[in-house]
Amino acid sequence: MALKHLVLLALPGCFWVTTKSEGESLRKDVTTLQDRINSKEKTLDDQVAKLNKVLDDTSAILKRNSADLGADLDTLRNDVREAKGLVVAINTGINDLKASVDTYKKTNDARLDALDQRIAQIESGKPAANASADDLWRLGKQQFEAQKYTDAIEIFKRLVTAYPSDPHAADAQYFRGLSYTNLKDWDHAIGAYQQLVDKYPKSELADDGLFFSAQAAVELKNCTEARAYLGVIKQQYPKSNVLKQANDLDAQLKKDQKNKAKCSS
Repeated sequence: MALKHLVLLALPGCFWVTTKSEGESLRKDVTTLQDRINSKEKTLDDQVAKLNKVLDDTSAILKRNSADLGADLDTLRNDVREAKGLVVAINTGINDLKASVDTYKKTNDARLDALDQRIAQIESGKPAANASADDLWRLGKQQFEAQKYTDAIEIFKRLVTAYPSDPHAADAQYFRGLSYTNLKDWDHAIGAYQQLVDKYPKSELADDGLFFSAQAAVELKNCTEARAYLGVIKQQYPKSNVLKQANDLDAQLKKDQKNKAKCSS
């Protein structure tokens, strides 16, 4: 009886001890597990926070890139519009230039035709009906240099008659006299030189014309007339380039004055 009770009394104490130990172990395990859970949760929270930051940064970058892309697209659109406008402007300019060239060609066709006619006439040596003073001067000189003096005389005469105030007129009259001189047509030569002196007394060739008149008169044995021309040179053109020749010729004529073979008057 006593043993039985002893056993019975001992059993609850053993059960309590075991249960308490297991409970403490269990609580320790739970605490450890909780700590591990808390640690994992903290780690997970940190990772989530990092992930959220990455997502935020990524979103910001995407938004910024999207904005930049949009701006780039706007810029590209503007560039395309400007390029199209430039192409249109260039095409318009080209068309305007073509139109201007066509207009210029049409406007100048008549002038080119007239120029071709003038060139053809200059080459032929015959002046046109509406030849200018310059054309007549060129043609006259061309004929003079070709020793076609008769043609030169007519061209120079036409220049002086049609354009008496032209700068070439006095020279044309002088070369008209020279043409007669080269033809040894002394009377007409003197007449041409006299017209030069009468119409263009301030011409640089007037004194030369007087000297050639004197020479022509000498050829006609009109010594008195020749000396008269030489006297005009000495009186009116004291700085003449032919003054010395005029003095020499006058001195010679003075000696020959009574020689009927040389001077008939």
